[in-house]
Amino acid sequence: MRIGSVSAMSLDIYRSCSRSEKRDVLEAFWRREVDSPDRIMRAALQYGPWAVLCCLVLALEPIPVLALAVGRVDALVAAAVVVEAVVLASLWWATVRITTLRRQLTV
Repeated sequence: MRIGSVSAMSLDIYRSCSRSEKRDVLEAFWRREVDSPDRIMRAALQYGPWAVLCCLVLALEPIPVLALAVGRVDALVAAAVVVEAVVLASLWWATVRITTLRRQLTV
């Protein structure tokens, strides 16, 4: 298992969670000040790299639309810029949360 590789991003704890526990995992990952059991926090830490990867892919997706629409359709450019800003904010927040969870679980 190499650090930084997709194979290092195991989801065994997350996959073993029930549906309601998965909801708790999402809440623990995306929100601050959530007091969750250790199992939920570990599952949230496993979920984190996948969330960052998905946000990164979504951040790259509107770039070709933006590039092709510049100078042609102003409404499309505006919509793509708004989507890009929201996705980049989500990517930033996911990165912040992963760092915070790592610190919490190593303490």
